[in-house]
Amino acid sequence: MENLSALVLRKLSEISANGGAENKAPDEKLNIFGMEHPVFLDIPHRELMTIADEIGMPRHELALNLWKEDSREAKLLSCMFSEPSEITEEQADELAENLGSWVICQYVCNKLLWKMPFAPRKAIEWADAPQDAKSCAGFTLIAALAANMPDSRDDAFGFFDNALFQARKGASRKGNDVRRAVTLALGMIGRRSADWREAATETADEIAAQPCEASRWVASQSLAELKSTKTAKKSKGSAD
Repeated sequence: MENLSALVLRKLSEISANGGAENKAPDEKLNIFGMEHPVFLDIPHRELMTIADEIGMPRHELALNLWKEDSREAKLLSCMFSEPSEITEEQADELAENLGSWVICQYVCNKLLWKMPFAPRKAIEWADAPQDAKSCAGFTLIAALAANMPDSRDDAFGFFDNALFQARKGASRKGNDVRRAVTLALGMIGRRSADWREAATETADEIAAQPCEASRWVASQSLAELKSTKTAKKSKGSAD
């Protein structure tokens, strides 16, 4: 009998062989968004959801097996099948080091990793890591937590205050994806409330004063977002 991992991979292969999303052979298109390039099969997200629904979720062991595959689609399915409460810190660290692209990094952080009980601690730890891939994951996870973490959590204030401190440090890094993730984190923290918007804006101003082209880029992008009408509308309450 075909095991679940083989079944999922066969389904992905069949869909891709039939043209995926745009009638392109699977080996003709690679993910162009980030760090290292996983194989991109051009399979629509709705097809992935159909596979996940047919098999049933969560299936954590299946998720771990699919994560080892090279295709972006297998990794996205792995995220769908994962159970946040069953992810160990060791597995989380491995995920952070091997997210592979900006698209996968955002998807996994927003759909899965922020739900881990130890996510705030890992986000700060990863953001401060020397490896660009891990640091990018940390700041992207900070952004996901900013979008989802309730104010009622006892550690919320300390976490976001520490996140802004990490942003000041991370803004000067040369990696494009790290800078993009820092910018995303600042923008999402600013959307939490008017007070946090003010704090994130002050952080961006401090970053702008750093004698570094990378920092100036982060500051420029972040301030444009933080001062936008869109962000102002999403901010709650008013600054003192």
